[in-house]
Amino acid sequence: MAYLSKNERKQQIVDSAKKFVLSEGLNTLTVRKLAEKAEFSVGQVHHHFDSIHDLKSQVFLALVHENLNLDRLTNYVTSKEKLIYLLGSEAETSETAYIRVWNDAESHAYSHPAFKQVYAQAIKIWQNSIIDVLRIGFEKKEFIIKNEFTFQFNRINEIALRFISLAIGLEFLSNLEVDDVQFDFFHHQIIFTIQQELGV
Repeated sequence: MAYLSKNERKQQIVDSAKKFVLSEGLNTLTVRKLAEKAEFSVGQVHHHFDSIHDLKSQVFLALVHENLNLDRLTNYVTSKEKLIYLLGSEAETSETAYIRVWNDAESHAYSHPAFKQVYAQAIKIWQNSIIDVLRIGFEKKEFIIKNEFTFQFNRINEIALRFISLAIGLEFLSNLEVDDVQFDFFHHQIIFTIQQELGV
């Protein structure tokens, strides 16, 4: 077996945990389950992570960065298409695992106060990704402001937060299995709001 540095071994554990979480969910991740599945010793995992909270936090944020990395959106040409993807209104089955991870993280934040900061950090990463797409869309004239507000960062920041609030709210209702809140409704509301906010 090749020798790995401390950082390389830690990254190996994170990578294995990412695969576990995408397959089994964030809330099912334990040190023992990960050690069994990835063939690490429990002691190795504890050596690199102070607690299961520490491990879950690092794995979740790594998956968030991966999920929201705009460079991987090669199939999405326009800013509108990228925005629809970032708001979770994309039916590709490859993305459902990430959506489940976000849902797990939200419930984990409610039941574990220490995780709230991590979830808030993830929301900020999400917001910044949306802001990046909005800026590009405005620069390319793909989006327009439909009212008299001038093009300012605060304005884009507010738009991004409104989109996130809508997406989280719709996902919450969908998870409650509220009548009429299925994917088609979710997608329609996202498209409608984009049209209202951005004129496309």
